[in-house]
Amino acid sequence: MAQVCDVTKFARGRLCAKRSGLISWCVGLAALVLLVLSAHVASGAPTQPLDLTPTVFVYVPLALVAPTPVPSPTPYTCPLTSTNVYTAGFAVQYDLDDPVRPAWNHADKNLALRGYTLYTGTLKRELVNYGSDDPTQPPQFATLFTPYRVPTLTEFYRVGSWIWAPSPNPGTRGTPITSPKITALGLATTPGEPLHVPTSGYDIGWGMEVIVIFADEDSLALRYTREDSSGANGYTVHIDGICTDPNLLALYNQLDDPNGPRYQFHYRGCYCYDLPNLAAGQVLGTARSDQIVVAIADTGTFWDPRSCNEWWQIRPGYSGTCPPHD
Repeated sequence: MAQVCDVTKFARGRLCAKRSGLISWCVGLAALVLLVLSAHVASGAPTQPLDLTPTVFVYVPLALVAPTPVPSPTPYTCPLTSTNVYTAGFAVQYDLDDPVRPAWNHADKNLALRGYTLYTGTLKRELVNYGSDDPTQPPQFATLFTPYRVPTLTEFYRVGSWIWAPSPNPGTRGTPITSPKITALGLATTPGEPLHVPTSGYDIGWGMEVIVIFADEDSLALRYTREDSSGANGYTVHIDGICTDPNLLALYNQLDDPNGPRYQFHYRGCYCYDLPNLAAGQVLGTARSDQIVVAIADTGTFWDPRSCNEWWQIRPGYSGTCPPHD
């Protein structure tokens, strides 16, 4: 005969067992409390009622406040117009390229062809001493700015060497120049600040300091003699990362006409044509960002632009000691 399971009776049994266990637990807890109180009294301690009031905790949702965003600096926009006036003056043909190599494709005039690479080695982050063998004051970088100053030296670079080829082939970029260790220098600027022709002890006559042998929207090459060449005796200053004054650039482009007199080959020293002429201290443009890059060549050779007794003879407020070069 099949067994019949009384589910109701079974459930009641389990419930009773649970209740019995709960009662036993409560009785045990009460006994434990009485035991603790008895021991407390027996020890002679002051009798204070045991505070069994439950502590109330209030949980507040965590409120995350987004930080106030820092506005990005407004990018500087190069001016499209200018009130500055520039004049032309004669330059002397010097290079023997025939046909004449275009200035934009000439590695001694357009620094962008050579390029420059960041130097990450350990060097003194200050002006250094190479001595000076020029009795006449060479171009002074502090006079790029008004008032004159020695700005923070932001980055060190190495200008690329150049493998020349017969004109009109420009040649090809070589490895970075390693002697001296740096050949281009980043200088801290304020975007939009005016930049000026660096002064020197030289002049090219008629109150002028330099001729412009190359210009584009963001760079210039200034020549401190009348020869239209960086290979002739004398200094060439390259300034990159600028907004070239639009009136200066317009005059240069007019005089740099590919079909104009600059690109007719005659011979070294026998032929002249016009290029922009600038006076010492004349505005040449503005800083494009928080850094410009300068380089200087003497008779075609690039030198360390940190040299304090050459390019930084004028260094107002500078507290460095000009240690020997590294």
